[in-house]
Amino acid sequence: MLAPSVVRDCSLVIPTRNGGPLFALVMDRLRSQTLWSRLEVIIIDSGSTDGTLEVAAKAGAAVHSIEPSSFDHGATRDHAIALAKNEVVVLMVQDALPHDDRLIERLISAFDDQAVAGAYARQLPQPDADVLTQRNLNNWLTGRATREVRQSKGPAWYEQLAPMDRYLFCNFDNVCSAIRKSVWQEERFGQINFGEDIDWAERVLRRGYKIVYEADAVVVHSHDRPVTYEYKRTYVCHRKLHRQFGLHLVPSLKGVTRAWLQATAKDLAYVFRHEPRLRKRIALTFKVPLQNWLGVYAQYRAVCDELAGRENRVRGV
Repeated sequence: MLAPSVVRDCSLVIPTRNGGPLFALVMDRLRSQTLWSRLEVIIIDSGSTDGTLEVAAKAGAAVHSIEPSSFDHGATRDHAIALAKNEVVVLMVQDALPHDDRLIERLISAFDDQAVAGAYARQLPQPDADVLTQRNLNNWLTGRATREVRQSKGPAWYEQLAPMDRYLFCNFDNVCSAIRKSVWQEERFGQINFGEDIDWAERVLRRGYKIVYEADAVVVHSHDRPVTYEYKRTYVCHRKLHRQFGLHLVPSLKGVTRAWLQATAKDLAYVFRHEPRLRKRIALTFKVPLQNWLGVYAQYRAVCDELAGRENRVRGV
């Protein structure tokens, strides 16, 4: 069991837009947190019309509205963090559901160590998620059951890491995270429309601070998105990863075909072994080949466009 944290008062920032019934459930779960009475809640909303603002206000949150066109993943969070009164600021998204009543308490326990700049939580898939979503999320860095503390051994050590190792070392996720405001004042997120979390983590790690993965702080968060959305998200993600770390996983069109065939064979075999729901199994049989093709091609096209300096602003991600 974790020792009681010396950090008590903290602020919580959630960007919102039409959060729907799930956001209402998120706020209910947050109100049951052990530290709720010492939590300053700041909602930064970009054009909700579905009752999200009323849900937030009823919970006692301070609601600030911005124009939808001005939303930016980095700058909007910076705007909200600047309003926060406390040294530790928790950052969440509107559909990250606290798994229990000690999420905030466990997450901010990392800041008992004054060298910690940021901490992030474990993510579990929604109970009704398909087996591929469950496998992928549970096997990713945010699905691990073991706590991890990361700190650079120096600039020379970091620079000799391979691109993928640098990426894994700097992993950080604002689905549910917490940052030290005094460090943020030195390194703000900045105007970054995607990947503001991992961009910030690399900068603070380079400055010698620690990043903590708090596996005992858990949210439920997963999606069943259209394949067109997944293509766009993969595209912007891999442009960002190449720009930041030099990551280049699919260097040729021949590699696209090979990676697609391998991934599709593996995924379909997994579906037929582990998905008990016939309707889900049938749906995934049709979805997986297309989704994998678009995902692999998006990785290839993203780096091609990044290397060529081609502008391709993707919206809605």
